[in-house]
Amino acid sequence: MTAQRNPVVIAAAGIAAVGCSFGMARYGYGLLLASIRASYHLSTGALGLIAAGGYGSYLIAGTVAVALVARVGGRAVVVAGGACATLGMASAGVTRTSAGLCVSVLVAGASAGLVFPPFSDIVATGVRPARRGRTLAAISSGTGWGVALAAPIAILLGDDWRPAWLIWAGLGAIVTLTCARLLPPGRGASPGELPALRPSWFVCPRSGPLLSGALLIGLGASVFWTFAVELLQSSGGLGQGTARGFLMLVGVASIAGTLAADLMRRVGQRGAFVLCAGLMAGSLGLLAVWPGSVPAALTAGIGFGGAYNGVVALQTLWSAEVFARRPSAGVAAVMTMLAIGQLIGPPLAGAAAGAVGLRGAFLGAAT
Repeated sequence: MTAQRNPVVIAAAGIAAVGCSFGMARYGYGLLLASIRASYHLSTGALGLIAAGGYGSYLIAGTVAVALVARVGGRAVVVAGGACATLGMASAGVTRTSAGLCVSVLVAGASAGLVFPPFSDIVATGVRPARRGRTLAAISSGTGWGVALAAPIAILLGDDWRPAWLIWAGLGAIVTLTCARLLPPGRGASPGELPALRPSWFVCPRSGPLLSGALLIGLGASVFWTFAVELLQSSGGLGQGTARGFLMLVGVASIAGTLAADLMRRVGQRGAFVLCAGLMAGSLGLLAVWPGSVPAALTAGIGFGGAYNGVVALQTLWSAEVFARRPSAGVAAVMTMLAIGQLIGPPLAGAAAGAVGLRGAFLGAAT
């Protein structure tokens, strides 16, 4: 029997790790997109392709994480993900070429795929059953904490975007070392201890709605995270500080995802998922229709932030039930479907923006 750990300590480490890998290493690119465009003179389509590359590395890393957790334990994989986040962000801060930026985004994007799945196993083995739902929901909210911290740094630095990456890399190093110290050591699984991972294990009647929903959520959310700041500046005419402050608001609102476990208990899995997904779609549509309205942008930011992290938390809790015998593999399956949607979303949005504008692309994502 694995010793029970303080859920507050595990949740704090998880929030920090997810905040660094998702909120900074992965979504920091969208936060700095307008300044990056100006520095490298890239088209919207090229920016979307770079974003898709980051999502692609996230997809591959999430698949690799499943095998690594079984072999070396969860803590080692979390630390490896933190190292990728730190290295990728540091590289983005020093490179002077668009090719170097692309490689940096790929490395940084891989961190999210490595960091998140292990926490399902860490929580399943180290936290009492009564506390697992809230602990997982809290860890899922880490994205919001990361964005809420990253955005003020970007606002203060303005167009000088490279130091922002370096500051985030410093924070990533601190988080990685902290996780190495606080998380339980874990161990690899013995042969035969875990179920064999076959397509039939992942795809079953219970997992169908979970995985298809993740694909659609990934499609819509990737457009928002990559192009929302760009939309507010280019189509809405808002200033850089206001647009980045909007993303900080999204991050703060995302912390509401911590309440996903309680929402699910009140209205059920289906009701909670439909509520959050509908709020996400409404927020995308609102931003498309009134990108120059500060009240509309604030409403859309709060709605999207809370709804998106709520959906991610709900999918994490849902996958822990569907794939109870191997939670990290279940979360990786959900992340894979999210990542496929997120891989497709930015290039499609970039191409659509060239034909019908970013506002049209956002309307398409909302539907």
